[in-house]
Amino acid sequence: MKHKLLIIFLLGIFSLVIQEVSGQGTQSFCGTTGAFIVEPETGCAPMKVNLTNQMTNAESVTYSYNFDRKSTEPPKEADRSYELTYTYNNPGTYTILQYGSIKDVGGFTLCKDVTVKETRGPQAELIACTNGKVRVTLGDDAITKAYDVVTINWGEGSPQQVNLKTNTAPFFEHTYASAGNLPAITLKGSYTSALCNAEANTTTLKASAAQSLASIRVRVVEMMADGHATVTYDGMEGIETKLFIAKGDEAFTFTNKSGKTGGVQSASVSQLDPKAVYRFQLRSTDICGNVIESPVVSTIAVKQGSLSADEILSLEWENQPNTNGMVEYQLMRNGTVIFNTPDRLSYEDTDVKCGNTYEYKIVGIVENDVRSYSAPISLEPKTDVPGDITNALVTVNDANTISTKVELSGVGLTSEYNLIVERALLGSTNFELVSPANNQSLQWDDTNVNTSQSSYCYRFQYENACKMKSPSFSTPVCSILLTTSTPDIVWNPDAPFISTVGNYTLQQVDEAGNLANETPKGLSTNHTLDLASQSDFGYRIEAKSADGNFTSLSNLLNFRSEAILLIPDAFTPNGDAYNERFEVKAYFVKDFSMSIFSRWGEVIYHSDDIAEGWDGNFKTGKAPGGYYLYKIEATNATGEKVVKNGSFLLIR
Repeated sequence: MKHKLLIIFLLGIFSLVIQEVSGQGTQSFCGTTGAFIVEPETGCAPMKVNLTNQMTNAESVTYSYNFDRKSTEPPKEADRSYELTYTYNNPGTYTILQYGSIKDVGGFTLCKDVTVKETRGPQAELIACTNGKVRVTLGDDAITKAYDVVTINWGEGSPQQVNLKTNTAPFFEHTYASAGNLPAITLKGSYTSALCNAEANTTTLKASAAQSLASIRVRVVEMMADGHATVTYDGMEGIETKLFIAKGDEAFTFTNKSGKTGGVQSASVSQLDPKAVYRFQLRSTDICGNVIESPVVSTIAVKQGSLSADEILSLEWENQPNTNGMVEYQLMRNGTVIFNTPDRLSYEDTDVKCGNTYEYKIVGIVENDVRSYSAPISLEPKTDVPGDITNALVTVNDANTISTKVELSGVGLTSEYNLIVERALLGSTNFELVSPANNQSLQWDDTNVNTSQSSYCYRFQYENACKMKSPSFSTPVCSILLTTSTPDIVWNPDAPFISTVGNYTLQQVDEAGNLANETPKGLSTNHTLDLASQSDFGYRIEAKSADGNFTSLSNLLNFRSEAILLIPDAFTPNGDAYNERFEVKAYFVKDFSMSIFSRWGEVIYHSDDIAEGWDGNFKTGKAPGGYYLYKIEATNATGEKVVKNGSFLLIR
């Protein structure tokens, strides 16, 4: 029956709430249509309240003794009560909800507040020293803060009253004349209205040892470039903490920086040398007069290292021992960590470029998350003037390509550079730039040449990333040009590398370009071919430097097995043993015949033997001086017939 009435009641309540708030949005379930009396409305914990219902003809009157005023919903079943009494054990402000219904009228609700005062004893920490000094620190808890006044009874003399609404002191101290057994120290809370003062309980404090100051410690030391250091540390409320400093391993001195505030603190010490190393320590005095020293934290000094090299920045750093161990050093460049180490004190930064300035800073990470920052330093990569190029080579690759190669050594060399290459025809001093802009290839191919027609000379100059050039161009080096004046082949003596030529080697290659034979030539620059024993072949010259470090090749000179006839244009059969016969030299021929005619067409000499020649005689007498005609017929190695006609002079 009660459940049925409750359902009817709730429907009535919802109907009433909807009617009251229609068009105004959802409102609290608390209404103004109920009526009941609460006794008492204010009291001391534990507080028992008695309710008197004033609603006539009401059905299913229900109460909730701890209702949320903001709620738009009726209380849950577990929070509903039909009882008219309730005891509040804990202090606070509570809302009592009454709700029910009246037949033919509808539902009703009403909320009233009751206040329950705190009566438990205040909380506090008592620290007692052996010299008779004590300190009471009131608790920052709800029980203590519920009172208006807390009275501290030191056990001798007048009690001390603390108004919690206006008090700003973090603690209260008292010194006893005798450091022996301390009297009982008690606390009692009270209200300015005097309500519940009699019911309030008294707290008897139990002394503890002096508080630990281990939490007072340096967290960060940062040295600035202008010579002032900022020390960030954790302080403790009411504890005087002084900052001390020592240069290197000297004794600590007071910086005149101190504080008594809790939480994160900061102190700045000026007029320091950012390149020197300092040690910092906190010294705190507890309430008993004991001086507690914090762990020592050292600054770090970073400087440019002793290593001097092109486009390498060398750094070194130092510090003094910290009380706690060093975890690692971090090297920062322009705000980014580029290197870390647990114990190294130097670093060579090779990832730098000429013309740029870099800012470096060392971060030392000490155990317990302590950090020490060095003052920043700005460095710019340096370089020396590069020397002249002393090792270079040119070699012929093919008919239109000469390959150049340079070896670099000495100072002034940087990661980026411009290798300047100039070219001139052999014998000319008109060198022209042939390398591209910002050429960074030590092996560069010149493809705008004709290696079978000309020899080319090259010279080189080095320009580093700092725009510093070698003082002058290198000694010119020239390609080897191999030419022929059958049966001789010759080549220019100009060295294809800066160092001197050690030796030449004549290389014979087959049609596929494979090496078939080699002939050492020493320092000679010519060679006579044995054409009679050759067929198809090619020649090139290989030059080696005297130090054995370089090898250069000439152009390839090709010969074919086509008939070669070397015919003199005069001879002198005068008995001086020189040029006594008219002799034809023939190469790459199988059959040979030669006829000599007078200028009237008469045959005066004929031979089928290439080894024979005309001695200038006709029949039994000497032929007169003058011009004679010849006709030579030969067959080459491939069977093709070759005919040569011409004239020559016989000189008497």
